[in-house]
Amino acid sequence: MSKYTVIIHTPQELNHSSYIQTGLFELEKMGLVNVEVQLYLKKNKGTLTVDRHGTITKTSRPHPKTSFYTLIDSSSNTKISFATDLYDFAEHFSKAALMNCDYYFKRNFENELVVTAQKDSKAKIQKLGITFGNHSQFKHGSFKFYLGLFVTNLRLNSKWDRYFIKRLMKTYKAQQKHWQFINTSRNIGRFESYESPIEESIMFQTRCFLHERDEDVKQIHQQRYHIIKLLKQHFPDSFMGGFVPSRVANNNYSDALTNVPSAPEKYLDAMKKAKIVIYTRGLANSPAWKMAEYLSQAKVIIAEPLTTELPAPLVEGKELLYFNTDDELIKKIEMVLKDQQLAAHLSKNARTYFETHVHPVQNVKRILELMLKKPLV
Repeated sequence: MSKYTVIIHTPQELNHSSYIQTGLFELEKMGLVNVEVQLYLKKNKGTLTVDRHGTITKTSRPHPKTSFYTLIDSSSNTKISFATDLYDFAEHFSKAALMNCDYYFKRNFENELVVTAQKDSKAKIQKLGITFGNHSQFKHGSFKFYLGLFVTNLRLNSKWDRYFIKRLMKTYKAQQKHWQFINTSRNIGRFESYESPIEESIMFQTRCFLHERDEDVKQIHQQRYHIIKLLKQHFPDSFMGGFVPSRVANNNYSDALTNVPSAPEKYLDAMKKAKIVIYTRGLANSPAWKMAEYLSQAKVIIAEPLTTELPAPLVEGKELLYFNTDDELIKKIEMVLKDQQLAAHLSKNARTYFETHVHPVQNVKRILELMLKKPLV
């Protein structure tokens, strides 16, 4: 038994939080921590929003992509509470986590916004880094996760009015769908193995979000559509990808649908075979899961610059190449197709970055050691 125990307080969202859970369960298997899953039914409503002028706005809206944990050091009988915020939006923070936790780890970390939020926070806000959804075969406590997901979301959406039953049924169906979806996540072991690409292919497979009424969503769709068309034009024989079929994609971008399977396991199999991959931003400039997946497979990555600040920066010319314009994108693809030494250099360093900074075991271990101020032994 380890002298360190981490309590996972069942979260309101299981897709993004699976990354942290995987790191903890894998560390438990290694004998470095003990993991307990506790049913946690608090609503934790309250969002703090920071604008670029340093103004803070507080609302009662929930913040479900923030999950809560307790780290216990039995050797010193100390408890440290911490939260992980995996929300896309850099300007939004969980009020409950800021006010009640000792540490707050934020995925989409922008220092300009964090400095302002820190003034109104008990928790020390830290960089979380790049994350992605996955699961560990050593996970336990599934029934508690299931019960916590349903009960907290039903509580959040309950309101005594004439729509009470209708609202509860809608919430129940949404969470049932969420539970079914997270059970299709890929085992972390699938990302621990990688292979040399068997063809000089360029891959960019992406998806549309549910609607285009939001201006940011519309801009993302237009950008992705433009890049798909650009790559098909310049590399017609080697381009793989396009939009994953969906109502929005089928209706608006039918000439840019993917030629690659979209089921998670089959997509990963196809991506493993590609040599060059293209990365563009996620919602609200958040770091998309694609980056972690690309790094894990030692891909040659040509990427739109990230705005989020990472614990260890991704360096131009070392782990990847950045582009800002169409011309830069095409020229950098052509450059790595011709320069095999550069391609091998980028591929090797991408994989090293994943193993050192992105694998959930290494990143969660870093987080725990940062709080403990000593190594896990």
